[in-house]
Amino acid sequence: MVHFLLYINLALNFRTILSSYNKKNITNNTNNMKRLLFAALIGTAALVSFSSCKKEYITQEVNVLDGTSYVFPVKSTEWVKEGTNTYRKDIAIKDLDKRYYEDGHVSVAINVDATPDRYEAIPSELYGYQFSYNYSIGVVRIYANDVSGGAPAAPDNMIVKVVLTDATIGN
Repeated sequence: MVHFLLYINLALNFRTILSSYNKKNITNNTNNMKRLLFAALIGTAALVSFSSCKKEYITQEVNVLDGTSYVFPVKSTEWVKEGTNTYRKDIAIKDLDKRYYEDGHVSVAINVDATPDRYEAIPSELYGYQFSYNYSIGVVRIYANDVSGGAPAAPDNMIVKVVLTDATIGN
């Protein structure tokens, strides 16, 4: 709005000056020169203020890893017995590096042949087993503790989904 008013003032000053020149009414050259310089100054200020408006975008570059999921079929015979009722399955994942280990998140879900239409997130108790997991660089270890009360046996065939998700350091 201020720019518009400056522009109107400039136009009126030029009109007055030009009309006085056209009428040959030049009685005070110093006064007209001051008006002309003042009008030029206002015009320059308006031009500079109109052209100096510019949008600036501040972008922050964030170095993140994409979330990645891996699916592994696990046969009942692949479980290693640890103790009386506990079984372990190690899954090697080369992308589980130091960055995911320190700053990312690892989650595990299983799809048992008995329920092929869904994944169950672990840790949880399913089908007579307490499933849990832990991980270190390059490997995810899944544990199945038989709590059925019967003779301990390795879990049934299943599909294991491991998801690596990147996160930003919060502290």
